[in-house]
Amino acid sequence: MILSKPDLIKRVKAGRKKPNDPSSLSFAPEISLDKIDQCSIDLRLAPIFTIFRKKKGIATYDLQNPKDLFEATDLWEHHEVDRWKLEPKQFVLSRTLETVHLPNDLMGLVEGRSSFARFGIGIHVTAPKIDPGYSDPITLELTNHSEAAYELRAGENGVVICQLMLMEVSKALKSADLYGASAKDQFAGHDMPIPVKNQKK
Repeated sequence: MILSKPDLIKRVKAGRKKPNDPSSLSFAPEISLDKIDQCSIDLRLAPIFTIFRKKKGIATYDLQNPKDLFEATDLWEHHEVDRWKLEPKQFVLSRTLETVHLPNDLMGLVEGRSSFARFGIGIHVTAPKIDPGYSDPITLELTNHSEAAYELRAGENGVVICQLMLMEVSKALKSADLYGASAKDQFAGHDMPIPVKNQKK
């Protein structure tokens, strides 16, 4: 069941009282209630942008072990700026300004905005699922499919970049089953859009 506005408001208000409780839905910074729509919560863009470094020719990478690619420091450029010019056909990683903590009984789906889609901007690539126990900003895979360039403003007064929908799972998960409890959850606890230890803030 997808939570509607009344249930979202109820859970957000309860989470403000106990933000660190495993059963709480919480955000940092706190979400204003006017950011809650019919069945979703608006999230803003963080001033963090990561792109592939340009190389001569066409590179081929082995995806059998993507960890090697994430740890290849010569492949990535990180930028912390309040405005980003999203060039035509460009792909860039960013994050939500808000850290999202999901309780053990909720999972999330992150979706782009329809107004951005009409300009050819994709917000995520086949990765909308946010697991129970997640406690990080949400990484976004921004893609400009159009022939125009767009300026994206980030930070406290930045653009609302995506919307988060929340659904109840059939049974609340135990601590050992929450996101981040397993070593295979390689993206958990990282400050940058890619999980590189020596590139944490």
